[in-house]
Amino acid sequence: MPVLLPFAAAFLFALAFTPAVRAGARHVGLIAAPTGDRWHRKPTALLGGAAIYAAFLLGVAALLLYERSWSVGTDLLGQPGLGVVLAATLMFGTGFVDDRWGLRPASKLILQGFAAAVVVSFGVVYPLTPWMPINVLGTIFWFIALTNALNLLDNMDGVASGIAGIAALFLAATFAWEGEWLLAGVCSALAGATLGFLPYNWHPASIFMGDSGSLFIGALLAGLGAAYPGTASKSIIPVLFVPAVIVAIPILDTALVTLTRTLAGRDVSVGGRDHTSHRLVAMGLSEPQAAALLYALAAVGGGVALVAWRADAAFGLWSIALFVIGLIVLGVYLSRLHTYVPGEDPVRRRTTILVSNLLYKRRAFEVVLDLVLFAVAYYAAYLLRWDGAIPDAQGVILERTLAVAVASHSVAFGLLGVYRGVWQQMTLVDAHRIIKAASLGTLLTVAAVVFLFREDTFARGVFVVQGLLVAVLAVGARASVRSLDRVRSRLARSGVRTLIYGAGVGGELLLRELHSNRDLGLLPVGFIDDDVKKTGRLVHGLPVHSGLDPLEKLIESKSVQKIVIATQKLSPDRRATIIAVCAEIGVDLLELDLQLRPARSEEPDSETDHRGPRQREEAAHFG
Repeated sequence: MPVLLPFAAAFLFALAFTPAVRAGARHVGLIAAPTGDRWHRKPTALLGGAAIYAAFLLGVAALLLYERSWSVGTDLLGQPGLGVVLAATLMFGTGFVDDRWGLRPASKLILQGFAAAVVVSFGVVYPLTPWMPINVLGTIFWFIALTNALNLLDNMDGVASGIAGIAALFLAATFAWEGEWLLAGVCSALAGATLGFLPYNWHPASIFMGDSGSLFIGALLAGLGAAYPGTASKSIIPVLFVPAVIVAIPILDTALVTLTRTLAGRDVSVGGRDHTSHRLVAMGLSEPQAAALLYALAAVGGGVALVAWRADAAFGLWSIALFVIGLIVLGVYLSRLHTYVPGEDPVRRRTTILVSNLLYKRRAFEVVLDLVLFAVAYYAAYLLRWDGAIPDAQGVILERTLAVAVASHSVAFGLLGVYRGVWQQMTLVDAHRIIKAASLGTLLTVAAVVFLFREDTFARGVFVVQGLLVAVLAVGARASVRSLDRVRSRLARSGVRTLIYGAGVGGELLLRELHSNRDLGLLPVGFIDDDVKKTGRLVHGLPVHSGLDPLEKLIESKSVQKIVIATQKLSPDRRATIIAVCAEIGVDLLELDLQLRPARSEEPDSETDHRGPRQREEAAHFG
């Protein structure tokens, strides 16, 4: 009841009260007009944060009524909870003023710092280190960063409200399992308020939460997340990461926007269409699909946090590391999808050029990701070798040799040219190079560890397992980028439905070209091959049909408009049959003709060549 009652009260109130707030916002003119740096296309009411805030307070009131004591509200909520609610209320007021009259970024930052100080003064301190001054500064940074992260995340219909509701539910679960029922009730009230608001904020949204909602929600999640480690009874290592993993999606979006805008010379504080949700739409997803995918990732993060909480410290940290690696790979891929406003010229400052050179010319994104992979692989090797329960003596060796293992594999990857490859064009040659680098890195690790720590007793099997894990994780990370490219091509594919005649090497080569060169306007839907042994097989996901079947039925069933011959093995009779059938049905017939021709600089004679750009391009590719 301390969890369900505030959730139900806040959810129902938000569901009933939001239409009234929407009408009031329209009446007083609190409307968000479409602009070039915003995603919405029509004027939309603001002030949704007021509905969320009121619903949250009602949920907390229901919690207090259940406890039957209004006079001891401070004791019921506890000092940490009261401080978090007060700080979040200050952020709601800040956001409301900003929505109504506007505030400078510097003013909002000062007020956020003051709210963070309120949280710390009520005893909420994130225990990052053994030194209290550093912990206090870290808590203030965490509060300000996550508050702004939610503010940045509010960039597409339903994204911020849905993800905040999911994060609040998982935080409620962790507090409940720790026996902190009152803080769990505060979390559930926030979840009910945001999820009750979501139907009106779902695409197409009729009301936005505005800064009053996003700053309030961000402050609550930040404060409650910082309060969790102080109440947890588990091992401190996974506990420190549990709140961060629960709110991983806002952190991912903020990191992605900050890095890409910095490299592009754009102001981080200015709105734009370059957030995670916008880039997912650029991949080919619809707005609701992009929001649903981010919900799923938020739920996975919450699930990983619960696993880390329930499992032992070693396994919990390993599961968190794998989840973070997946998010980093996704972020690296999405960073390639530029969605800046057309015609906008970024201001290139000297510092921006310097950062860009460091991050892109030296492949720092890939190197940093590999460093994480090496550390995770080494740690996981110890877990597997000792069945998840690493002896104390081996734990000391792990801590002393971790940096050596990471450095050894980094040197091996650099020496064998792994970073000269292109992730989205990864081939078996690249995979073999990574396997060789992982093997060399393992040998270097063994040599360095034996030389530097010869007095210790090592488990030799650890190094073998680490080498295998490094190869699997490195190949998997790079293959995942190529897989995302395939997903993107499938989501955004369009064009003339085309059959490829010939499922051999020439057909595969043609398929790759059609997937990568969308300007050709051809959408491959399958293969035809006269070899009956290939019938029914899949080539890069496309089925192979028998060339001996009636061609007319296949063309009709697939709604084919063009056929491209990609084989040189057709008999003259079979070629004549295909030409006749295509001419009779009205299907265009093309042929792949790879030739090496002398380079010429002159343009085609416009008086004699009446083909358009598309026809000339097809002729250049297909002969």
